[in-house]
Amino acid sequence: MKKFLLLIATVAVALSVSAQPAHKLGKPSNAPAKVDIITEQPEGEVVTYGRSGEFLVVSLYGYNASAQTGQTKVCYAPDGKTVYIQDPLAYGEGVGAWVKGELSDDGTTITVPLGQYVSYNEEYDYGLVLAWGATSLVDLGDDFYWLDFLPQEGVEAVTYAVDAAQGTIALQGSEGDANAEYPNNLNALGLAGVWSDDGTIATLEWNTVWTPLGDAQPAVPANPEALEFFDCGDESGYTRFDFNINLLDVDGNPLNSDYVTYSIFTDDDQLFTFDYATYGAGNGFDTDMTEIPYGYSGEDFYLRRVYFYRTNKGDNPMFANRIGIQVYYTVDGVRNASDIVYLDVENPYNGVNDIDASKCVTAERYYNLAGQQVTQPSGVAICVTTYSDGTTRTTKVVK
Repeated sequence: MKKFLLLIATVAVALSVSAQPAHKLGKPSNAPAKVDIITEQPEGEVVTYGRSGEFLVVSLYGYNASAQTGQTKVCYAPDGKTVYIQDPLAYGEGVGAWVKGELSDDGTTITVPLGQYVSYNEEYDYGLVLAWGATSLVDLGDDFYWLDFLPQEGVEAVTYAVDAAQGTIALQGSEGDANAEYPNNLNALGLAGVWSDDGTIATLEWNTVWTPLGDAQPAVPANPEALEFFDCGDESGYTRFDFNINLLDVDGNPLNSDYVTYSIFTDDDQLFTFDYATYGAGNGFDTDMTEIPYGYSGEDFYLRRVYFYRTNKGDNPMFANRIGIQVYYTVDGVRNASDIVYLDVENPYNGVNDIDASKCVTAERYYNLAGQQVTQPSGVAICVTTYSDGTTRTTKVVK
């Protein structure tokens, strides 16, 4: 769970598989001796690019492959050679970390050494580092798969081609097809983000192209997606809302996220206020907040998730029937808004909790890391649990 709180930049999509890969890679050989992440914008000319291409993510919801969206920034240093890239992975957008690269003498390529950290958590002493390799699927049978990562030996840097005429920057040597039939959409070779403590994969992207966004112009943002609302059910826990902000306008053109904000709404189109007394200290607020900048981070704010401090159950729920999100795009004083997109939340009095409480385990199957079913697991194994309502869950276990 800690890893997903460290860097939540995934689109929350419910899938039939829910686990981290089991394969252990260890720390990349060219990882820095000490973690030194660049968080301040370096000196130089900064160009903002829109992303395209494809990527996959490993999350609490399983494996998901889709199109890249959002943006990255490239800073060209005064020496004419050094290049800094902010959030090189689509999965890490919003973290704000810069990695260092080098522009070739003829200006046609950018080389970025692998092993650089794109996020790091000092409390837990691990982070996400750049790697290059391919995914490998382990077939567990009955349409269950385990996603592994195989680093490509001898690769110490990744190369981007620079098209001076078009102004684009394109990742070289990657391949995959996010539109292929599942699970073939998870087979890919490209730039990955792996966790430094155990080498497990968090994301991999391919066919990446960055295109200059140019000057921002007023536009109407496309509607966001309201994905999931979760409530722990008692005052000791938390409530969360997962969503996705599509950084496109209604005509499909990319938006510059520097001008994007969003608000949360309650049942009757009423703005939800993140009040200073409750949220200020942990999130850097200096006043009540009803409009949140895209990518704002804190104890309770992530790129595609917000947390609330109290349960939604009981006699005074925050969201009695639904929760909503609206996106704004404000350029040169012109403010345009998407529709408010709502997600139904569980009615505290509809008895659903009682039904969920009756759900029980009906079967457990174990597999070794070669995908072979075993009766008695030994060491690291994969457990597929089947519940009485027909749902399943896949987890890594150590016996």
